[in-house]
Amino acid sequence: MAAVMVEYAPAVGAGRIGAGWMPRDVAVAAAGTVSAGLALGLLPLLAVGRTPGGQVAQTAVLLAVCLPIYVRHLVFAVRDRAPSAARLSTALLAVLVLGAAPLLGAAWLDSAHVVAVVVLLTLPPAVAMPLVLGLLAALGPAAVLLGASREEAIWLAVTATMRVIAIYALVWMVLALRRLRGAAAELTEQAIVQERLRIDRAATETVRTALRSIAESSDRAADLLVRGDRDAAHTELVALVTVSRGGLAQARQLIRGFQQPDLLREIESTAALLAAAHIDARLDLPLSGPPEAEQEPLRTELRLLLARLLRQSPSGPVRITLRQADGRWALSCVTDVPGK
Repeated sequence: MAAVMVEYAPAVGAGRIGAGWMPRDVAVAAAGTVSAGLALGLLPLLAVGRTPGGQVAQTAVLLAVCLPIYVRHLVFAVRDRAPSAARLSTALLAVLVLGAAPLLGAAWLDSAHVVAVVVLLTLPPAVAMPLVLGLLAALGPAAVLLGASREEAIWLAVTATMRVIAIYALVWMVLALRRLRGAAAELTEQAIVQERLRIDRAATETVRTALRSIAESSDRAADLLVRGDRDAAHTELVALVTVSRGGLAQARQLIRGFQQPDLLREIESTAALLAAAHIDARLDLPLSGPPEAEQEPLRTELRLLLARLLRQSPSGPVRITLRQADGRWALSCVTDVPGK
């Protein structure tokens, strides 16, 4: 069995969205994002509870009304969708949260970040960004007007801003992961379609050639029989059988090749798939590949390499090399340096 060595030097831009540190299960990432948003949304209850004379019961009731609206927006956002009547529910949430601040005090302003997150997820960026920045900038002065100290107001504004950034970044990463998976599935489907078209062309050409030869031999044999030249007709029929067997053998060989394609052809298909993903893959391949018995571990490494490149999406060209050194076949992928 071949000793397989795979080396990969990340290209410039590796480590962005889609790199190996991201969770592979989109559902897990989405559930974690919604859970984190809900947990941060409950923090105002703790803030009110620590405030002397805080209205905990009223805060809990209001959160029971506001948080389902907030979580609904998060759930749809991580699915890359918008809920029905999204703007209406956003306006309702803003009225509930901001309108209750004079009644519940400065500690309730801890919940303002849920409004900012929903606005970012619902409205167009040109509208959402000024609204969110204005809201976050007003939190400090509003907290002072509601009785908070200067230090408490600054802390409130800073923590609210960090919560908005944290939740929005989590949602954005889930969407990036979901879209990456979708793009990979689409590329795979395109590759399957292209492979089917290639198989259809190859099979059609092989069968057409064999049938043409068989038809020509049959016509010649028939003509010879009409002329009474039985020996020549027999010879032509023998040739017809040979052509038929040859065509059948070619068809069988073609089918075997489709069931287990040559490694070099698989590497070329991988390069075509990467090109469809806007990844410049350059090949350095020998004229003939390794023996069939040594190809399977190399195929496994090739699939892992393809998945890694699709995740990392390197910005520069990469060179995929298959070579034999000291009797061992090795597959490697490195950043391609111009001029080399």
